[in-house]
Amino acid sequence: MESKEYIKALSAWNLEDIVDHVENTHHAYLKSNYPLIHGLIEKLIEKYPDNKDYQEIQELFTEFTDDLARHLIKEEEILFPYFKKLVKSARDHQAVEPASFGKLVKPIEMMESEHDDSHDIMDRIKELTNNFTPSDSDDPVVHSLYYKFKEFDTDMYVHHEVEHHLLFSKAQELEAQITE
Repeated sequence: MESKEYIKALSAWNLEDIVDHVENTHHAYLKSNYPLIHGLIEKLIEKYPDNKDYQEIQELFTEFTDDLARHLIKEEEILFPYFKKLVKSARDHQAVEPASFGKLVKPIEMMESEHDDSHDIMDRIKELTNNFTPSDSDDPVVHSLYYKFKEFDTDMYVHHEVEHHLLFSKAQELEAQITE
């Protein structure tokens, strides 16, 4: 399914269900796959310790996953619970308790900036891997790694599209309705 169709299908869902979907689908995918990718990179480093591209890929992906871990914690422990509070407040026709961070504008800007940073890192990895395209003569580990990178990058792109174009906007709209 193309990301536009996917987002359109999800747009009919309520905010709480979209939050659960993002966590259970996209966040779970990222968390379960980045250790696999790290393992493949490690294998390549062991086989080809002098390969500068593999070393740079390792550095970049380590930076990426360290940033990702912090990013997911912010979403799962701060933003997403607040989104669910908004839903509950709307459902119960009660005022929402103000968030410690104030309005959603700033934290969402921060999340979107972090998404941009992660795309920049993956773009550099794409450059180093010929857009995740191995040559026929490459080691089988390279083929596996590039396949996982492509799959990972695709999921990350769709995940960010869902958050940017659906989840964050729905949350801000609901916050505006409840706090006006």
